[in-house]
Amino acid sequence: MNDIILQIESIKKSFVRNIINIRGEQEDERFYIIDDLDLLIPQGKITALIGGNGAGKTTLFNIISNFIKADSGDVLYKKNDSLMSIIGLPTFKITRMGIGRMFQDDHIFPNMSVLENMLLADNDKFGETPFISLLKPKQNRNIEKERIEKAQHIFANLFGKSNPLWDKKDDLAKSLSFGQQRLLGLTRLFMGNYKLVLLDEPTAGVNPQIIQQALGIIRRLVTENEVTVFLIEHNMKVVLELADFCSFMSHGKITAFGTPEDVIGNDEVRKTYLGI
Repeated sequence: MNDIILQIESIKKSFVRNIINIRGEQEDERFYIIDDLDLLIPQGKITALIGGNGAGKTTLFNIISNFIKADSGDVLYKKNDSLMSIIGLPTFKITRMGIGRMFQDDHIFPNMSVLENMLLADNDKFGETPFISLLKPKQNRNIEKERIEKAQHIFANLFGKSNPLWDKKDDLAKSLSFGQQRLLGLTRLFMGNYKLVLLDEPTAGVNPQIIQQALGIIRRLVTENEVTVFLIEHNMKVVLELADFCSFMSHGKITAFGTPEDVIGNDEVRKTYLGI
């Protein structure tokens, strides 16, 4: 129990879809995209979640983050050395408990500057109370200075003292290349006080050089910030190179779990997912 940070128990999630029955009539059918799913996420490790399109991987992430509600089941998160249910908690409370997330597409704020993207991700919530901020302008300025220095230090630590992201700190994030935007999305995670991060296809659509940079950032989240990583990934080379553990999702369940080599070498996975 001590080495588990997230425990997913008997999660079910269904959707209603309209079909034409054998009589040629329209009727509603309940379809389970997640069906009695169980999964344990080891603390301090990188666990990959693989499976075909429509297998329910992102739906599972949305349930953990409470963007959508499960029909039944529970999600337990390790807080203060004990597992507690986070089902039904507001998303912002889940985030403040230490669970961060990067989405596949909307991973940055395009119309904010690179630096503003970083500052918005900071775990210091002083600026969220405008009245107090007005009463303590000096404290507010000091905190803002510390936030900027923190962002600069993170960029320098990850990319060196002279790096394109910090050089473009005042540019709108949408002016960055797609690969740089992906790196910015990952870099923002260092600003938060996260214990677990959910990454939805962090290497999708970027070139091999950016992929290697992304993998380096993810590894450093684990080794330097002691963050547990749970990621959805379709690139099997990335899974083999990066993940400590791998889970395969099929027909709404986890049907294989183990090392990446064992899972990717599993007969069911090779036949139903890899097509070999």
